[in-house]
Amino acid sequence: MLKGTMKIELTDVKTGQTETVLEHNMVTNALANIFKPLGLVKDPSRMYESFAPYYQKLLGGLLLFDSNIEENADMLYPPAEAQLVGSAVYGQQNNTTGKVRGGFNQTESELNLTDRYMKYVYDFQTSQANGTISCVCLTHANGGYTSYGSSDAVFNSDHPLAVSVDNGYLQYVYTSYTNANTGDKYNGFTVGVTELLFAVELDTDAAYYLRFDSGTKLTITKRRAYLKTVSVLENPRYTKPLMEEWTFDEGFNVSGRNCYNFDPATNALYVCGASNYQTKVNETFNVLKIDFGTWKTSTYTITNTSDVMLSTDGMRYAYVHDGFVYVKSYNSPYHVYKFELTNSANVVKLKETGMSGIPGLPEFAINGRIYYDDNGSDLYIADSATNEFLKPESNRLYSSNRHYCYAPVLGNPMLYFISCGNYTTIGFAVISNYLATINNLSEPVTKTADKTMKITYIIQEQ
Repeated sequence: MLKGTMKIELTDVKTGQTETVLEHNMVTNALANIFKPLGLVKDPSRMYESFAPYYQKLLGGLLLFDSNIEENADMLYPPAEAQLVGSAVYGQQNNTTGKVRGGFNQTESELNLTDRYMKYVYDFQTSQANGTISCVCLTHANGGYTSYGSSDAVFNSDHPLAVSVDNGYLQYVYTSYTNANTGDKYNGFTVGVTELLFAVELDTDAAYYLRFDSGTKLTITKRRAYLKTVSVLENPRYTKPLMEEWTFDEGFNVSGRNCYNFDPATNALYVCGASNYQTKVNETFNVLKIDFGTWKTSTYTITNTSDVMLSTDGMRYAYVHDGFVYVKSYNSPYHVYKFELTNSANVVKLKETGMSGIPGLPEFAINGRIYYDDNGSDLYIADSATNEFLKPESNRLYSSNRHYCYAPVLGNPMLYFISCGNYTTIGFAVISNYLATINNLSEPVTKTADKTMKITYIIQEQ
């Protein structure tokens, strides 16, 4: 069992007066999810590489937010309303111009194996982490690199947000490993043939795919994932037997220009269908919602009520999350527009802070934040609460090689299956800017440019 205490010391550089705040934290289920068994995968060597030493990597990041976060063990990522004020990383100083991240105090930090505690000490200079602080959380070391974005974050390629937990031997998109024509959003698809992965579910031990059939029909297929069950008569590496399938006919062309994503926030698969590679002002495209499990469908017609032409080409031109669809403009520099599904007259052009245009494509969304990755070269985060794009210090989600695809793992909200066309060997990964602890302050404190700050966070095993 882990218990934690946290102390904030704000010192006025002119008077030398110090204000001290002491609080106790709660531990979330993040660590339990990370170590939760995943059947035939979770390679111990990859886990050691990604998370050990645990006190340095697993809990080696610090996040400061401007508002309280619900003290719920299943609150694994902050809501979009909570804005990042400061951050820090075990063993690292901030040698960039960014003013969010502080530095690790090597002298005062201490690992005590006799009394079973780790004391993290972080220092923030007068220019760093200024603003209101209401909540302090521990996270993965990679999450400490300004992972929720700021107005002046400096891109760095060494700290991807997706941290691998296995070597990817149990494939779900490689045709030779599924005994079907399977793929994902990385490549195109053959109408009536290709099954496109959109989710993996632990409870039913299944991988779910979408197939665009001819005309107005599409099919969802459910294949054995072989995470929890094993057949002595079949090779789990080279076959994923069909378990069930469901076919839908929704009255609009689903074999043309389509994109899709699964949204854990609404537990639904969304399919967007457009008649052209561009959607002009006042023209329309369709969004089909398929509720997971019940397979109930709803259809929305989205009118382009913005003042620009939208791009409706490729397999990631739109992303649906929590009742809104996000679409990019057709012409460069590319901007993102947010339309309400049930009222497309409600449209907002997202602000861009610290950038000009959004070159990336939407990959996944967590608690109102949509992550746009540009082939591992740029990473931007759209905040649905502020309707603003910010960039973190990491310039990639996983790798700089290509546009990977991220299928959520239902039953573990921290896991995604990373794939790439029909030849992936990536496997499962944890999104590393999780909340391992939540420490709400009884009263917010305000750090200003005339104060330094020291944060001491002690985690003790009992």
